[in-house]
Amino acid sequence: MKSYSQGRALYGTLTKNSNSANLTLGDELANDDYRAICAARDWPFLERERTLTTIASTQDYNLPYDCNLVRAVSVLVSNKTYVARMSPSKDHWDKLNETSYTSDYPEWYFVFAGQVSLWPKPASASNTINITQNTKVVDLSVVDYTTGTITTTATAAGVTTVTGSSTVWTAQMVGRYIRITLLDTANTGDGVWYEIASVPSSTTMTLVRAYGGTAITTGSAGYTIGQMPLLPEAYHDLPWAYAAGSYWAKEADVRGAAMLAHHGNFGQGGSLPTGRIADLIKSYSSENTSMVIDDGIDQDYVNPNLTISL
Repeated sequence: MKSYSQGRALYGTLTKNSNSANLTLGDELANDDYRAICAARDWPFLERERTLTTIASTQDYNLPYDCNLVRAVSVLVSNKTYVARMSPSKDHWDKLNETSYTSDYPEWYFVFAGQVSLWPKPASASNTINITQNTKVVDLSVVDYTTGTITTTATAAGVTTVTGSSTVWTAQMVGRYIRITLLDTANTGDGVWYEIASVPSSTTMTLVRAYGGTAITTGSAGYTIGQMPLLPEAYHDLPWAYAAGSYWAKEADVRGAAMLAHHGNFGQGGSLPTGRIADLIKSYSSENTSMVIDDGIDQDYVNPNLTISL
């Protein structure tokens, strides 16, 4: 993985210019490309789960602050999940609402003006609305944090707590990644990046996934907390490569064209995608590697190509 600080340093190296003005230019160019890549497809790697809570007889709910697009909506009622279907049009939605109807079991949802609406209106309060969303992209701008040391971690199943000493961790670090430095000595880390789930105090945090290295019991291990792009790990350098290519193109240097060609594009004028962008599309446009795109289970018909007539 490549954090914002690492990507910025890479840009400085590739452009052979690490002065502050040029690094600021690199930030702008890299973030422009980062946003463009994320906006080009409804990428599975941008999917996140968010939750809302029903209010009795209330149909409309503000979407989560970081929701870009809604992909699916369901409601958890008495430990059972009920999946709503998306209303296909405003006309269809208005016709549904010609009659007032309440129920805890949703049939349809509609997204409009920053809100998600349920039909029928929820009859009860405190049920969980699950939103599967395409998440908004936040600019890369936060430098790596390395103050203090890691003193303890655990490897027991389900244990995700990390404890530090002389650290000043904050809630703003949730969603970033921590890597405990890998060394040959005892009570040091495994060198793997872990997403931060919560920060209860300035010296404790919990991880999304349990730490997988050897437990640190009485350590003073170094670490790095970094802001990562939402791109797949193998493509974290793409925005910075684009920024460097744009820099050299501005300087009328042949390295610009070479770097931009290596970066690639999504296809222009009906042409096919190129470079590493083409690799990204090939590897990550689908949520899995199945050759079956749609088996018809969620529709009112059965795909005839998946049946046998006797």
